[in-house]
Amino acid sequence: MMNLSGLSYLFFTSFLSMTLFFLPGCTNQEEKKTTQKTAPEPIRGGIYRAPLRNNPATLDPAYVQDTYGITLIHQIFDGLVRFDPYLSVLPALAETWQVKEKGKIYRFTLRKNARFHNLEPVTSGDVVFSISRLLRADPAPAVLPHLLKIVGAKEYRAGIQKNVPGLDIENKRVFNVRLEESHVPFLTALGMYQAAIIPQKDVIRLGKDFGKHPVGTGPFRFVSWDEGKSICLKRFKEYYAGPAYLNEIHYKIYPGGQDPQVLADFQNGNLEEMAVYGDVKGKLADTKKFQWFHRPSLSLFFYGMNVKHPNLANPDLRKALSSAINRKIFVNQIYKGRFEIAKTILPPGMPGYNPLNRMEDYNPDLARRHLNQSSGKALEDVPELEIVSALQFPRVEKEMAMIKEFWSGLGIKLKIKYITDWKSFEAYLKTDAVQIYRYAWFADMPDPDSFLYSLFASESPTNFMKFQDENVDRMLLTARGIVDPVERAKTYQKIEAAIMTSAPLIPLFYMSVDRAYQSYVKSVNVSALGAHTMPLNKIWLDKSSQTN
Repeated sequence: MMNLSGLSYLFFTSFLSMTLFFLPGCTNQEEKKTTQKTAPEPIRGGIYRAPLRNNPATLDPAYVQDTYGITLIHQIFDGLVRFDPYLSVLPALAETWQVKEKGKIYRFTLRKNARFHNLEPVTSGDVVFSISRLLRADPAPAVLPHLLKIVGAKEYRAGIQKNVPGLDIENKRVFNVRLEESHVPFLTALGMYQAAIIPQKDVIRLGKDFGKHPVGTGPFRFVSWDEGKSICLKRFKEYYAGPAYLNEIHYKIYPGGQDPQVLADFQNGNLEEMAVYGDVKGKLADTKKFQWFHRPSLSLFFYGMNVKHPNLANPDLRKALSSAINRKIFVNQIYKGRFEIAKTILPPGMPGYNPLNRMEDYNPDLARRHLNQSSGKALEDVPELEIVSALQFPRVEKEMAMIKEFWSGLGIKLKIKYITDWKSFEAYLKTDAVQIYRYAWFADMPDPDSFLYSLFASESPTNFMKFQDENVDRMLLTARGIVDPVERAKTYQKIEAAIMTSAPLIPLFYMSVDRAYQSYVKSVNVSALGAHTMPLNKIWLDKSSQTN
């Protein structure tokens, strides 16, 4: 009924081969058994304080596109299914499901005790409303292409039909989803944060204000949002999986990043956690009172390039920019060597990852050849380029200075633009004016579609590179219907190779989950999708273990 598909198994086995570090200390199975016997009883209560490096644009799951909002969505909402830390698909609001007619029909049964934060039960009607709302969401959410496989979904989105015939309600707890054809990633896609189930009555009542006053089913309920300063959540006592250990979560917002201030607040005990980038670890290394967590993640840090902008329309110029960057120096000096250099789009551990699908690494001679082929202009006539960043603090400024120096070797001038309000930054990326943008992408689900479709499909709302290729679009749609995991992975390898021929982005490094926690924070278990996807309901605080 809920077995791993071939794709999930392929990913799962490759994921297990990746290294996971918990510092201090690593345990083998025997040690783990001993630890479990003597593990202390979790303590209920306390306030967990966490940083947000920017103000979310909204907390409506259908419209969230930034990691800041996603962080909150995973505390406030649930979907029908969820991912465990090893990225297996597990039940969430759906207690069970059955797959019929070779993957064309899914029959879901909801939990009896699932409640919204308004204490109303979660019903099949709420699920149908939630999915139907996603089908007409504008801009289109990343999960939309998967939902369009539902019978009648395309007609409903186009306004031709008033309902979706492929969504059939049996009773308040049981409903069926009928697909036009078997679609391998469908069940996995229901674990994406955008597929969260929302209460029909509250969404209709609140309208556009739902994004500022969200009501979900998650372990924590929304309390308040002071724009640009803080967001407060409280434990939802009626949560179907049992109440969380923490009483509250207080998110402190640091617009534009403000890494030095985050570090200071963490060191002074005003935050329970923080991301570790650049020289942060060195600054924290003098004390033993912190916990360190490191694991590879399905993510990519890159510079995206607007291929429709006149300054960047030529692929040879884009390849020249990529080849002129010494990634080894870049990662070692800016990020203290903490990340693995990226030469591909798909990260290691993702089905379809192929190290042979790589961009040329640092090669000044090749960069000059590409530049000479790009326009035939004299070097002094090459237009000034602009790169935009949503973060502005010393490490980012040092990074921008290094890129400026790399590209000056090609005679290319670079202007740096900072837009530290995330909503304004996203709005700028959607304009024709954007040239190059600094960006990090985290997979929404353990599937290559969450990278290649989301970033490069012509119709994707997060295709800020304005990349368009009919052949790539066609292959992306074909890949979704391939059941055999090996054949499917090969198709995504072909898609990646086709995209990289055009060079619409500069991959720089594969991000990892690197975080520091106060010593008294217990039960941290991050997944390869990133710390921002980790629900905090199992976290508890043991101040008695705090060391000075």
